[in-house]
Amino acid sequence: MSQKTPNLTATEALPKLSITYSADSGIVIDTAVQSKQYQNWLARLDAHKFRVKSVHFQSVDMFGPKVGFIKFKADVVDSSGKFLPGIVFMRGGSVCILAVLICKGAKYAVMTVQPRIATGDFDFLESPAGMLDGSGNFAGVAAKEIEEELAIKISADALTDLTALAGCTDGIYLSPGGSDESMRFFSFTQEVTEEQMADINGRCTGLIEEGEQITLKIVPLDSLLTVGDAKTIVAYALYQKHLANQA
Repeated sequence: MSQKTPNLTATEALPKLSITYSADSGIVIDTAVQSKQYQNWLARLDAHKFRVKSVHFQSVDMFGPKVGFIKFKADVVDSSGKFLPGIVFMRGGSVCILAVLICKGAKYAVMTVQPRIATGDFDFLESPAGMLDGSGNFAGVAAKEIEEELAIKISADALTDLTALAGCTDGIYLSPGGSDESMRFFSFTQEVTEEQMADINGRCTGLIEEGEQITLKIVPLDSLLTVGDAKTIVAYALYQKHLANQA
């Protein structure tokens, strides 16, 4: 069962864009439409080339009082009237951190091992990452994730924005065929002793109240191209391109 609303002006940034909204039973349309994720998407939408006639919200997952994930199907055509695919899984922006440790001249990366139900793998190896909190403070969120997942306290100023070095001002899209997620990549490098490496390796971290079960694993930096995680490979490639000869 759907809820219908009259044609609504989607956002003040696009005053000529009028969209008819509907939703599955139990979904509050205003909550989805006014969410940060949806409003950011509307602001990026090329209204000259996309004609979005209607949007049907199929699910809205709340993270406490905030909107977490949204899934919707849009009736959309191009400027000539040709049909375009319009199924979107919306989760907003995120950050990824490449933590590089140098011990006796050799470089290592601090990775997380955690259950990822979507992959079917209980021990999925990946770089630390997290969703934006709505503040738009990419470096601040990255520093927070480092403290939560790696138990390493570092200031946002100590991080290098790999995405900016690559000239990707809007971040990097990992799955543009169906998701709005745009990721910003950061790195930091730290000299450590063998004792400090041993203390970090195998450490259990994460926020239990958010269902995180994270174990840290230190691996050789040059092994990251063999990790089956796209964000890790992107982070490594950006680091090698822009920072490898500086560290």
